[in-house]
Amino acid sequence: MFLSNSSLVELQCRCTCVYLVFVVVSSELFLWNVAVNIVTNNYDVRHPIFLQAQKELKTNLTIIPKAMAERVTTKEALKKLDAQLECSLCLDTFKQPKLLPCFHVFCKSPCLEKLVTKDGRSLTCPTCRHIVPLSERGVAGLQSDFHIDHLFDIQDAFNKAEDNNDTNCGSCDDGRATGYCNDCGDFLCDKCQAAHKIVKYLRNHKLISLDELKAQVTSLVPPKKAVPHCPKHSGNDLKIYCDTCSTLICMDCTIRIHKDHNYDLVADVLTKHKEELVSSLKLVKEKLDSVQRALKDFDTRAKAIHDQRAAIEANIHNEIDEQHRLLDQRRTELMVELEMLTQQKLKDLAAERDQVEITQVKLTSCLEYAEGGLKTGTDSEVLEMKSSVIKRVEHFSTEFESNAIQPETKADMELITEGKEPLQQAYRNFLQIDHSGSFGLENSHTTGNGLKGATTGETKTVSFQAMTKNSNGKLDLKAELVHIKSKDKSKCEVVIVRKHGQHKINYRPMKRGKHELHITVNGDAVRGSPFPIAVAPSPQSFIKPSRVVRGVNSPRGTVSNNKGQLVVVVGNGATVSVLTPEGEKIQTFGKLSNAFGVTVDKDDNIYVVDCNNHRVKKFSSGGGFVKAVGSHGSSNLHFNTPFGICYNRTDNNLYVSDQCNNRIQVLSTDLTFIRCFGIRGIGNGQLQNPLYAAFDSANNLYVTDHGNNRVQVFTAGGQFLRTFSQKANGQKLSHPWAIAIDSSDTVYVSENEPHHMSVFTSQGAYITTFGGPGTKEGQFNTIYGLSIDRNDSVVVSDQGNKRLQIF
Repeated sequence: MFLSNSSLVELQCRCTCVYLVFVVVSSELFLWNVAVNIVTNNYDVRHPIFLQAQKELKTNLTIIPKAMAERVTTKEALKKLDAQLECSLCLDTFKQPKLLPCFHVFCKSPCLEKLVTKDGRSLTCPTCRHIVPLSERGVAGLQSDFHIDHLFDIQDAFNKAEDNNDTNCGSCDDGRATGYCNDCGDFLCDKCQAAHKIVKYLRNHKLISLDELKAQVTSLVPPKKAVPHCPKHSGNDLKIYCDTCSTLICMDCTIRIHKDHNYDLVADVLTKHKEELVSSLKLVKEKLDSVQRALKDFDTRAKAIHDQRAAIEANIHNEIDEQHRLLDQRRTELMVELEMLTQQKLKDLAAERDQVEITQVKLTSCLEYAEGGLKTGTDSEVLEMKSSVIKRVEHFSTEFESNAIQPETKADMELITEGKEPLQQAYRNFLQIDHSGSFGLENSHTTGNGLKGATTGETKTVSFQAMTKNSNGKLDLKAELVHIKSKDKSKCEVVIVRKHGQHKINYRPMKRGKHELHITVNGDAVRGSPFPIAVAPSPQSFIKPSRVVRGVNSPRGTVSNNKGQLVVVVGNGATVSVLTPEGEKIQTFGKLSNAFGVTVDKDDNIYVVDCNNHRVKKFSSGGGFVKAVGSHGSSNLHFNTPFGICYNRTDNNLYVSDQCNNRIQVLSTDLTFIRCFGIRGIGNGQLQNPLYAAFDSANNLYVTDHGNNRVQVFTAGGQFLRTFSQKANGQKLSHPWAIAIDSSDTVYVSENEPHHMSVFTSQGAYITTFGGPGTKEGQFNTIYGLSIDRNDSVVVSDQGNKRLQIF
């Protein structure tokens, strides 16, 4: 096959290099024969360079004895040959095989054409990921693999050798073939073989018998191809090699196209290229030896890792089983304690019930006696009965108070989970797997209350314990606290408690919100770093507001939009106003009836709960009316005095507090119904006049359960998580109203009867209470709305004082 515009010799050298390298890797007879026969049948094997190459190959291979090689049948060899002619992508016989620069061969179509990038400029080798640039011709411009062509020739010779009895002469097409010309690659009859010996041009061709051909193809020797002809000058052989262009040319080509180039006969330059080829193979072999040794090291290392894994896995199971045993033991203790407490309470309750049942008997007997006397007694008997019955009734009135007959024993058992978080943190650090990082720590632990969170201006401490492989190893421990939103950094003080091991890290955040605590040793992050730190505002932050927006007409629900503007329901719920962060009015819109809740979506569309009209209204970011849904009722998209509304950025839905239906309705932003949850009651997950709701960073929904004096927490899907109401000194929330949650997941709840605000962690732990009735800054008169602005400050709708206070 002729390859235009490419160097056949260069291709031959490359492919020979590939297969010689392949021979070094494999000791199979088939691969050895392929590589050796390519060299010996296409080049001058008498040249000392190739004799040296063959010698080097033989010293690095276990050569199969000739007797063994002869036992390889034509069928077996053909089977191995078929495997070599199979494309590794389509798993079918090569079709127009193309050679990539990385020496991997694939079909032109469809295999390689499917790998071309959209711009058609390159493709990636599926075997080694080498990026192959393409010319304007695309895949068609890639080189063809001459060796694959040789293998196809061998396969064709196989088939012809097997079917020689039915093979016609390839020269005259009349006679039956009796021999084969290696030079022409044709089967010949007796007459044509005789003509070969007479014609001067053909007399040097090598003629062999069909038996010799069978032996030859069984040894995987390709039939010798004729010298290719020049595509530019018909009939001229390509016997000259142009060193300037690295291509084969004919004699006519030297006259015009390659006139001033360096060129020589192929036979003369072939020796030089063979020498370069054999010399390059030495480097390939050396690198191949290194690669093979490295692969053995990889196998050894992989086995060591698997062994370590098995040992550590066994230890993990043992340690965890031990913890399970301890936890099971604690479970048993708690169950025994619970059972004893339950039985005691049931016993006490049964005793109380006995007393009430005795009371029931006394009352019943008195009633039955009196009623029976009235029915059957004579007038005189009734009069005589009256005084004793009245005395008995008076006795009952003093003996049995209404609260005296109520059960005193309460169902007030509760599982106290305080202290669970430190245990959970301990378990997170329990049985950590060390991989001996670049700073050489065999084990390290980061613990302390400082990992749970902090408040502004408060110094918190984190303990870092490390043990190095080398007792003299230096630990360059560094730490910094970074505010996630602003990227502001707070300095951290590192204190060495014990040399080569225990350290304390003190930090004092000055901004509220989410932070990350970065801890590094010798420049490498320690296990778990960066640690998330939620910084809540300190109680001192609420003594006085940072600013006050006055002259707001009876503000109610409020929300901060994506531009940082304040959207407020005003005028006792009649309209909506948009204000600048400083409080300047931008616009007022809407016609509402006693509205309270307001929220915005990611596109700044505004949603308002029109309370008295039992519906939800949607306005564009510019205040234009878009849509309204709802009417009075209890079905889907029907409301009964809805109050609050909040937007969930995670699922892009709206959550409406359907107050008098004691439920939360979930709507899409186009105001279609999705789902609802909640029923009236006092149990967990049950509601009694829910007013407002807000989401934390974990996508949990916090609802002010107004009638039950508590806050309940649900998943976005409506699953109950927890409830809280407890404050300091035994006090509890009193009719909670509005709610807001900042970026540190600090929860703010307004209480209108005492006109103050209570602050909790996301887990319901009480932080502080601020405010109180009054007109001074920091005091309130009915808090109807809460929100968090873009600075993570709390915006309070001080309705009675007609102002917004920002803390």
